[in-house]
Amino acid sequence: MPLWEYTLLGFTGLFSAALTALVGFGGGTILIGVLLLFMPPAVAIPFHGLVQLFSNGWRVILFRKHIGWHLAWRFTLLLPLGIILGLWFFQGLGKEMIQLLIGLTVVFALFARNLKGVRHKDLPTSAFIPLGLVMGILNMIVGVVAPLMGVLVVRKELNKEAMIGTLGFFALSGHVFKVAAFGWAGFHFEDHIPALAIMVPSVMVGGVLGKWLLGKVDEKFFRVFFQGLLILLSLKLIIWEGLWPLLLQYMG
Repeated sequence: MPLWEYTLLGFTGLFSAALTALVGFGGGTILIGVLLLFMPPAVAIPFHGLVQLFSNGWRVILFRKHIGWHLAWRFTLLLPLGIILGLWFFQGLGKEMIQLLIGLTVVFALFARNLKGVRHKDLPTSAFIPLGLVMGILNMIVGVVAPLMGVLVVRKELNKEAMIGTLGFFALSGHVFKVAAFGWAGFHFEDHIPALAIMVPSVMVGGVLGKWLLGKVDEKFFRVFFQGLLILLSLKLIIWEGLWPLLLQYMG
């Protein structure tokens, strides 16, 4: 791999980690898009998982004092089982349909939070146990679960730092088991140490930068902006990755 490619990967790692530390999601999608320019999918996907493991692990360290641990430990209880089930569960349901359902669920959840009678109510903490199971299943099937996890942390007791840190812990938990699964399947991570040596410091610097920027953002503005991003990402899932492919299949 030439020097300019390593340089681009380094800048991508920095930017993606800073974005994720600032708004909670989005960096991973950018990172996998760039990795696929230089690596075949069979390499890019496991490598992406390992880089995200370091990135989210560092985010957890940076935000460790803010994480909603009362939610985090419950979320991880059944997550491993969900990842195992995700290898074969819902095999009859197409990827496009699942993404469409995820997008619709997020939009509905955000809308329902503003209805009279539930406006000031959050999900009970016990609900995060089965939610971890569901997220594990969906993460192995489509991988696009950031909007659904994002809507879970829009809670009264979590400030913006707690929302970002808790999301980081959710993501870290998923990537630990995904990387372990790739290693068990025989992927040789040691063959990519040079690229990893560039990207790990990059995502660490990006995480620090993103946290610093987050500290400059007003709490109320962040909540509005955060939920707006969730809606936009959900509409992308509903229209571009859900309805449009299904329409093409129907027309074909």
